[in-house]
Amino acid sequence: MRKATHMRFGIPIILKHKNPSNDPITINIDYDAKLLSLIKLGISKTNPSVFKELYEKPTQKLFATSVYFPEATFLKDKIVLNQEGKLILFFSVVDVGLGLSFYNAFIYLHHLQLNKNSKHLTFGPDLVAEVWKLYSIEVPSITKDQVMFKTMSPIILRNDEGRFISCEKESDIEDFNKALIRNTITKLAAHPELVHYAQKLKFIPVRTRKTIRKSYGMMIEAKKGTFELIGNPALLSFLLECGIGEKTGSFSGMMSVI
Repeated sequence: MRKATHMRFGIPIILKHKNPSNDPITINIDYDAKLLSLIKLGISKTNPSVFKELYEKPTQKLFATSVYFPEATFLKDKIVLNQEGKLILFFSVVDVGLGLSFYNAFIYLHHLQLNKNSKHLTFGPDLVAEVWKLYSIEVPSITKDQVMFKTMSPIILRNDEGRFISCEKESDIEDFNKALIRNTITKLAAHPELVHYAQKLKFIPVRTRKTIRKSYGMMIEAKKGTFELIGNPALLSFLLECGIGEKTGSFSGMMSVI
C-alpha cells in the first residue's frame, strides 16, 4: 500500500482537578457526553453553521472518533487515568472542508489552554480539560479489495429489528453483514457511485470479541478486534476515513489498517 495523508488527527487532552487534590483522575465509563461537549464547544465557536448542521438536527456523521487512555486502569464503571491524567482523542473525516472545520475547532480549544482559560473547559463537576496541540496521522492508501483492519473504537450495528448485534457466532455473520451493508449505504448520499460496491461489502472476523459500551446511559452491544473487509478499494478507503457502523461521531467505529 502506498502511503498518503488523510484528514486524521490525534488530540492529546489532560484532565485535572478543579480544586487541588492528590487523588487520581477518575472518570465514569460513560464519558461520551462530557468529551463530546468539548468538541461541540470548539465547533460552535469556530463554525456555528457547521455546528447547527451536525448537532441541531439528525445528521449522518461522516467522521469517526475514538479515545485512547494510556496506562489507565479500567474498572467496572470508571476509568482511572494515568498520573498525568492523559487521554488522546482520535478524529478521522472524509470531507476535507469538514475536516478543516474540526481542525479549527481543536486549534481553538488548544488556544484556550495556552491562554490559561482551561477552567472554562469543564469535564463534569470536578474536572477541567486542557486540550493540547493536535497532530496529523499518516494512514495508508488502500489499493486492494481485501484489507485487514483493527478497531480503534468498537463497531456498533443493529439488525432489522433494531437490536444491537456483535456477530459472536459464525451463524451471525450473515446478519452482521446485512446490517453493515444497510448502514454503509446510508452514508453514501454524496457518493452514489459507491452504492453498487457497498451491496457486495463483506466483513470477516479474524480475532474479534463482543464488548459492551456504555453511552448516554445505554448499554450497547458492540464488536472489537481485528477483521477483514472485502470490497472496492475506494469504498474501503471511504470507510477507513468516516468509520464503520453506527455512532461513529460518538467514539465508535473508528479503525486502522494493519
